[in-house]
Amino acid sequence: MRNALSLLSFVLMLSLTALAQDGYQKKTKKSKADEAFLVQNYYDAAALYKEAYLKEKNRAKKSELTFLQAECWRMVATPQALKKAESMYKRAIKAKYPHAEVYLRFAQVLQLQQKFDEAVEQYQKYQQLKPEDDRPAKGIESCAFAKEALDNPTRYNVDALDIANSRANDFAPSFGNGDYDVLFFTSARDGGVGKGADGSTGQSYTDLWSVKRDKRGNWSKPVVFPEPMNTGAHEAATSLNKRGNEMYFTRCEESSKEKPVPTCEIYFSKKKGKGWTAPVLLPLPYDSVTTFGHPSISEDGKILYFASDMNGGYGGKDIWMVKKMKRDEWSEPINLGDQINTSGDELFPFIHADGALYFASNGHVGMGGMDIYKAEFDAEGTLLSISNMKSPINSPLDDFGIIFEGKREVGYFSSNRTGGKGGDDIYQFNLPSLTLTLSGIATDANTNSIVGGANVSLMGTDGTTATTITDNSGRYEFGKDVISEGVAYELTISKEGYLSTSANETTFGVRESQDFVLDFSLEPTKKEIVLPRIEYDFNSAKLRQESKVALDALVAVLLDNPTVIIELRSHTDFRAGTEFNMGLSQNRAQVCVDYMVSKGVEPVRLIPIGMGETEPYVMDRKDGRLKMGVALDESYINSLRREKDREKAHQYNRRTDFKVLDKFYNPDTGEILKSDN
Repeated sequence: MRNALSLLSFVLMLSLTALAQDGYQKKTKKSKADEAFLVQNYYDAAALYKEAYLKEKNRAKKSELTFLQAECWRMVATPQALKKAESMYKRAIKAKYPHAEVYLRFAQVLQLQQKFDEAVEQYQKYQQLKPEDDRPAKGIESCAFAKEALDNPTRYNVDALDIANSRANDFAPSFGNGDYDVLFFTSARDGGVGKGADGSTGQSYTDLWSVKRDKRGNWSKPVVFPEPMNTGAHEAATSLNKRGNEMYFTRCEESSKEKPVPTCEIYFSKKKGKGWTAPVLLPLPYDSVTTFGHPSISEDGKILYFASDMNGGYGGKDIWMVKKMKRDEWSEPINLGDQINTSGDELFPFIHADGALYFASNGHVGMGGMDIYKAEFDAEGTLLSISNMKSPINSPLDDFGIIFEGKREVGYFSSNRTGGKGGDDIYQFNLPSLTLTLSGIATDANTNSIVGGANVSLMGTDGTTATTITDNSGRYEFGKDVISEGVAYELTISKEGYLSTSANETTFGVRESQDFVLDFSLEPTKKEIVLPRIEYDFNSAKLRQESKVALDALVAVLLDNPTVIIELRSHTDFRAGTEFNMGLSQNRAQVCVDYMVSKGVEPVRLIPIGMGETEPYVMDRKDGRLKMGVALDESYINSLRREKDREKAHQYNRRTDFKVLDKFYNPDTGEILKSDN
């Protein structure tokens, strides 16, 4: 990772070198070491600081030279180098190095080696000396986070991609086509085009390489890209569009007469036959001190994300984006904002097929060095959340450059974690699928007997819907083809003679295959819900005494069945006008509701509707001249000869009836829920 970081720090370091050279009239061991450190030649710098230390007599200067040696090994950041750095910081503290920074750097080195408790002690010492600095608080929080993440790793499987790794740095994988069977990556291994030595690693300049996977899943040996894709400079960090015919990558040029100060810039090339066109510089606002790198192009090729320390950022290197306006023309760079970017470095952006942004950062709370984070957005592009990928994707060292195969939880990333071949190595990962099922048994709440033939419906927050029926043992089941990870489900069970009921289950946070069990205890309908005909006097909405008695019986039934919702529909005879009759019938329905509410029934369970004269009563039995099955409409009533029969028919029409709705009431929450009966 230090190699990857150095590519984007090349410009600044070389500028500082020039200033350092101007400031020294006589070259000493220390001044030479300072120059080497400024250009990130940490191995040479450490050796020169050590030589200066051995010749130095002044104790204060010796403590400074010890601290500077520790800084060199901290920047090299290999496991062996970190041990050296730890030893040197201890010696510097013992020698009374006067600057508080020694405690901060010591803490960071301890944290990188998973010595979290010791790191916290050093962060606290620095915090006491520099209470205005927020870095120790973040460091302490990161130590706690790292301990928890290591103790509770995610389900990802991580393995080294050995075919792509060497004793040199290998990093920044990207897909070479839409089939995901060609992998491009960056390497400092021998055999490349760039022959220069990078002072920060002692390795060759990086080049672009590729491997290809055959139909059997076997990878070919790495092949270096020929010139002009690779040159004597650093080439690194490729990104291709979905079709695999457009490539963007980083190039860090050496100094020359035309360009006295080296820069890192983004180049573009197109696929041509089996090769690539000569790379051209992408039009971005380059200058003599700003660096650009780590491009990531969206699948449609219309948005390019990259890392840069250009003006307008929030600290070190930030993630920016440009939009393609038309051919070879891009918008002004847009910073992704202070929720993603920090005072540290944000690098290696990757746009997932689902729109999420993955990136590496050492500025957010994490496990130690660079960690990989996931930023999720809504449909309008508003940032919703940023989450750390945790262990085993992340480690206490540097983890960066993640990519995914489309929407699958399969891909690759880079890390300098312990156990690799070299410094930075490429790792492959996948998230094993879980086998999840949901089943249960339905029983009668009163007798505990099984309930077969009940309808069970399921609805998930991911849009999944399914139905099944309990068998003759009362059992239902939804299999692995229905139940998925990270989904909340609502189940509703119903059967005639029982009250419908619902329950919830969730698979959020599940880490292993599981058979979920959700049993139902169904309440039988306690009493038959019968409402005798409630009749009214002509042109009146006042309840008769016998009607109150009938309503009292209904109230008792509703209190015994607290989930039932009913609709009360009141009617009139056809005398008087239509508008008047509609108002009168609504008043009659409301009078019934008001009465039952006064007796303790929740008003939301009673829905009054005035029907006016629109639904004449249909005789369900013979009553004198009124025959069974006859609709008592206006023409029929007028055909009756006797006034007594006509008045009786009008009385039948002046009534309130009801029906049980296809909904039910949850008395615990006050919610009205839809039944799937």
